[in-house]
Amino acid sequence: MKSPRKIEVAEVPDPQPPEGWVRLRVRRVGICGTDKAMYLGKYPPRKLPLIPGHEIYGVVEELSDQVSEEWRDKRVTTEINVTCGKCWYCRHGMRTHCPRREALGISMDGGMAEFLITPAENLHSVDGLSDIQAAFVEPLAAIVEMVKQAPPEGDNFLVLGAGTIGLLSAQLLSLRGNVSVVARKGSPKAKLVESLGLNFVSLDSLRKFTESNTPEGQGFDYVVEATGSPEGLSIAMKSVRPRGTIAAKSTHGLPVELDYTSLVVREIRLIGSRCGPFKDSIKLLREGKIEVKSLVTSQYPLKDAKEAFETSLRRDQVKVHILPCLT
Repeated sequence: MKSPRKIEVAEVPDPQPPEGWVRLRVRRVGICGTDKAMYLGKYPPRKLPLIPGHEIYGVVEELSDQVSEEWRDKRVTTEINVTCGKCWYCRHGMRTHCPRREALGISMDGGMAEFLITPAENLHSVDGLSDIQAAFVEPLAAIVEMVKQAPPEGDNFLVLGAGTIGLLSAQLLSLRGNVSVVARKGSPKAKLVESLGLNFVSLDSLRKFTESNTPEGQGFDYVVEATGSPEGLSIAMKSVRPRGTIAAKSTHGLPVELDYTSLVVREIRLIGSRCGPFKDSIKLLREGKIEVKSLVTSQYPLKDAKEAFETSLRRDQVKVHILPCLT
């Protein structure tokens, strides 16, 4: 990625892992909302040119010094944050907020390449998962973090947005209660929502649906804002009940309007979250509690990365994967 909407596939030297790092041969990588926002120029990456991609599945090919041989040839995914391990945040279990943090595919080269280097301490074995499941560990972990930071109360939940984050959120919340997923009228994703056993609600009927399906028509216990749009938070504020929770998951990189007085008067809890626990995510996928195969709506070889990004912007797409091992 060289600039907004400009992606070039080029030959670069194979990255060499420093001490404590490994090199992966990347097998599959997802295009996420952050990648799309960077592509559109709404969320500037911290360096350009940049190899994007942080929803990564690959096989360990090369080990540097100080890395156990047990990782060689392992099927793995990798956490995306590279941190100092010494600062106050790292020492207090908040490595994702390390002030010296680098992030694969955002501030340093990521997984949309044949090879990727990453710290061995960030690796997780994905034995027992399919290739597709392995590439969903990172985004699902972010949903697990959401419910850890803001445990759902009640049993009547609403998810705004039928993209990857919305559908993963809805599936995880469905293990706890009733979930409805909102998207625009005529959404091509409506059938997918229903095939996952979830209730689909069109955006233009949301107000009436809220009035008919929540206590006193005042809103849902827990609302996930995953629209990827600046308007999403306003919709969430109108859809959550007093003393309810809004979990903010959009990373569109744009400013939003907030009815601050309503937030205070109605005692609404607003929580943001991002990276989460890979082990919990892997466990959910191994146990078959979250379905991800149907979320992959297109896949492309690396040479067609530009087309993959353009496809990912279409309304009928949920998750687009790039497969660097394909020619």
